[in-house]
Amino acid sequence: MEKERILIVDDETPILEMVSQYIHLLGYEASSAKNGQEALTLLKQEPYTILLTDIKMPDMDGLELMKKVKEEFPGLHIIAMTGHGTSYTFTDVVAAGATDYLNKPFSLDELRAKLKRVIQERKLIFDLTQKSIELEKLNEELKRLNQLKSIFISSVSHEIRTPLTVIKEFISLMLEGHGGSLTEEQKEYLGIAHKNILRLTNLIDTLLDFSRIESGKGLQLKFESARLSDVVEEALLTLSPSLEEKRIALENHLDPEIPPVLIDRNRMAEVFINLIHNGIKFTSPGGKITIDTRGLTETRDYLKVVIKDTGMGIAPEDLPRVFDRFYQAQKAQAGITMGTGLGLAITKEIVEKHKGTIHVESRLGSGSSFMFTIPLLGVRTIFQLLIQPMLEAADRDGLSFSMIRVRFWDPKGKKEVELPPDSWEGIRYAIQKMVRSVDTVIPFQNNTIYIFSFIEEKLAQEIGERVQVKLTQGGYIPKGVEVQFKTYSFPQNAANPEDFLKGCRELIKED
Repeated sequence: MEKERILIVDDETPILEMVSQYIHLLGYEASSAKNGQEALTLLKQEPYTILLTDIKMPDMDGLELMKKVKEEFPGLHIIAMTGHGTSYTFTDVVAAGATDYLNKPFSLDELRAKLKRVIQERKLIFDLTQKSIELEKLNEELKRLNQLKSIFISSVSHEIRTPLTVIKEFISLMLEGHGGSLTEEQKEYLGIAHKNILRLTNLIDTLLDFSRIESGKGLQLKFESARLSDVVEEALLTLSPSLEEKRIALENHLDPEIPPVLIDRNRMAEVFINLIHNGIKFTSPGGKITIDTRGLTETRDYLKVVIKDTGMGIAPEDLPRVFDRFYQAQKAQAGITMGTGLGLAITKEIVEKHKGTIHVESRLGSGSSFMFTIPLLGVRTIFQLLIQPMLEAADRDGLSFSMIRVRFWDPKGKKEVELPPDSWEGIRYAIQKMVRSVDTVIPFQNNTIYIFSFIEEKLAQEIGERVQVKLTQGGYIPKGVEVQFKTYSFPQNAANPEDFLKGCRELIKED
């Protein structure tokens, strides 16, 4: 911390001499200037820590001097000296840049008190600045280490994944008898090995997801329309051995007639697996896990799903942190194998990537209920999850973005045709084969299909024509039905995102 050097500015020589003596008596260094211009010259020549200036001076008064000083020497602390009966107020001098002020005439004790306060404030600011610099350096180092950690996790996970996949496939082949007959004991041992390889594979996938989130890339989702019942069945196939092993009953109360949802199918299956597995882990043998719905959200475009268990519950102090990365509640519970502490954090990330919400309700000894929302397939969610994010990316990265609408038309009745389910699945499959894997194909209401792609208008037209010919000539649609298509591209058909969205709303209308 530098020594206090005080510059005194006053156009009256007796005042300058008196204040200089006071400052020397207090043990500080003092210099003097008779006007504002002289003071500015001295400040440029030597470093000072405090400026003590009169307000009423000829040519350049104290207020003007303080404003100039604050512009050129922002770290300098200022004490203004004002005479009795002047029109200047404390607000005036503070607005001009002063830290404090003294009324003339003042005593040595008054000057000592003011200087002590200003010096303490200066030291406090200096200490805080130094700590802030140190914290910034530490923060940068933590960011660097965090980045190295994420790179390490990602690299190691990828390196382990390849040999692990080979081991898993060979064990599967042996269990299927391709390596010769096995004894029951050998099958049992290989079954245990296979089960643990699956656990390790899931762990690697979790670490890879975590590294993507940590690197700022986030999870990449591939949206499609799906039946929620099919997604849940996929999750249950994965979890059925664990449910049987702990003799936990699972009751699925989801209505199979729930309208299609707009989701990343694999990621949403992961949500169900993580939440049900969490319930299995903390539920005693003979317990129960229930999957149910609680209706729709207020906007009626999201379905509310709840997964409830009869497990040990969560302590009140743990509830706010259950979705934090690496956080593990119930650590002290005996007989429970703890995981990475990432499952619920990644679950939350997936739900929020779907623009949904998730929370938990629980009490110790009374089980837990995880409630989350899933987007239904509809105009609003198509815009929210597909069109708007893709349009923003196109506008940001200078890409073209096109929507292709394919519909099925009855020329005699002059109306759209709703195709039967068997034709619909075949058409959906055929179109998926005609577009790129990165393109998104969304069947809608059994009479329209939307294709979203980062392509320009000309290529969108070519794809539309290809789909039209393939579906018509390939026997995918009933006789007498026409395939019609329309393309809409940014920026070719709309110069700005706002106009493009308006055009999209004309093309996507819900009956």
